[in-house]
Amino acid sequence: NINENCGSTYTDTAAEAACWPLWACCTICRPARSGHGQSRLPMTESASIRHTLRLPTFRGLLGGGALYFIGNAMQVMATAWLMIELTGSALLTALVQTAVFLPMFLFSLPAGVLADVTDRARLLQIALAVQTVTIALLTVLLLLDAAGPVALLFFTFVSGCCTAALSPAWNTTVADSVGRDELPQAITVVSMAYNGARALGPTLAGVV
Repeated sequence: NINENCGSTYTDTAAEAACWPLWACCTICRPARSGHGQSRLPMTESASIRHTLRLPTFRGLLGGGALYFIGNAMQVMATAWLMIELTGSALLTALVQTAVFLPMFLFSLPAGVLADVTDRARLLQIALAVQTVTIALLTVLLLLDAAGPVALLFFTFVSGCCTAALSPAWNTTVADSVGRDELPQAITVVSMAYNGARALGPTLAGVV
């Protein structure tokens, strides 16, 4: 179902919300279903962003998500820069971006289905734990000077798979943490956090 005002796709399940970034291009609440096969009616915007930020669950998810966005952006920048230093190859450096985003293309929809049929909190915890171990292992290998271009691409791909696995569950959890009348404001705040992280992350990576 396409909203004609902004060109975004509204979703009601994690499987439909599988693609990232979550609703970031839309600032209108996904309408509620009035019944099977019936059209959806738009919801009124009755809540402010300030009121939405007072919700502790949403605030916690937003804070954690913002840190995750920044960390991911720093990792991608650092990985690409390291690949240039290791090989000087433009092709291999471009493959870093492929390793980051290919998992989203391959696994977003299956991850959305998984988020619908499993415990989302547990799925998030497992995906984050695997990603943490992956990055820690890559760090150790780099410190030991035992990681080459292939290892760098492999661990980057595994990290991207973790992001693909957790994104639908996180998207749906954020949506469930607010009321439908507050969802447009939540979308706006998350979009600001995501886009801000895309600018801040590479900057911080460059400083580090």
